[in-house]
Amino acid sequence: MPCKNSRAIVLSLIMIKEGDLVFIYNDDKHNFLLKASKNTIHTAKGFFKLQDAIGRQFGEKITTNLGTDFYLLRPYLYEMIMKVRRQTQILYPKDIGMILVKSQIFPGAKVIESGIGSGALTTALANFVRPEGKVHSYERNEEFLKNAKKNIEKNGLSQWVEFNLMEISGEFPQKDADFVMIDIGSQWELIDAAYKSLKGGARLATICPSFEQLSRTVFSLEEKGFINIESMEVLVRKILVRKGKTRPEQRMPSHTGWLVFATKILL
Repeated sequence: MPCKNSRAIVLSLIMIKEGDLVFIYNDDKHNFLLKASKNTIHTAKGFFKLQDAIGRQFGEKITTNLGTDFYLLRPYLYEMIMKVRRQTQILYPKDIGMILVKSQIFPGAKVIESGIGSGALTTALANFVRPEGKVHSYERNEEFLKNAKKNIEKNGLSQWVEFNLMEISGEFPQKDADFVMIDIGSQWELIDAAYKSLKGGARLATICPSFEQLSRTVFSLEEKGFINIESMEVLVRKILVRKGKTRPEQRMPSHTGWLVFATKILL
């Protein structure tokens, strides 16, 4: 027989609490990723009190002083990535999605990341290695590291990330890693370090903005003995669906870089 408090327990699990991350949505141009708090948010469509979200369920709405409805949605990983505060160019979800499916990122995985940037990829990696895994992230720029840490803390994922203010040259402290991501300007300089840290059969990934970097990186991977080397560019174009005038969007996030994947074998 159900416990008399079971209904209250279920309701408490789905009610928005102070400090919860909420995606507050009106349309594609007017939306916010915010923590439920006592703040007032001013928008082009009026202002609303974030406190009004506390105690409500995801899917409900709050209304601005001008009568515009905003909906309280569960935060999407996509929005967590796209709404990081940027101090660097970020890896876009189109690239991150390919990295996740081309590599072994799983709950409990040990991941190494060199070059945290603004924390966009780190957010996704931390999301998928939890609850037992860890992302060991290295960044030489203190300002970038502090900003990325704030972004990841806002997204509620910082406990699965180890933040290191350090420039790696020879090798990473961690060994038996399931995945290594290199996101620095001279990717080939860390290929040996990545090889030393990866498990046999595990993958490395990097992103190269230019053809010159791409060529040098791939040749360096071949020289080191990596196999299954793949290079690609990921393009995504949205479609505007309108009655009688459906067409592709004119703007799109096109070239962000060439992704490179490679697998370590035991020589």
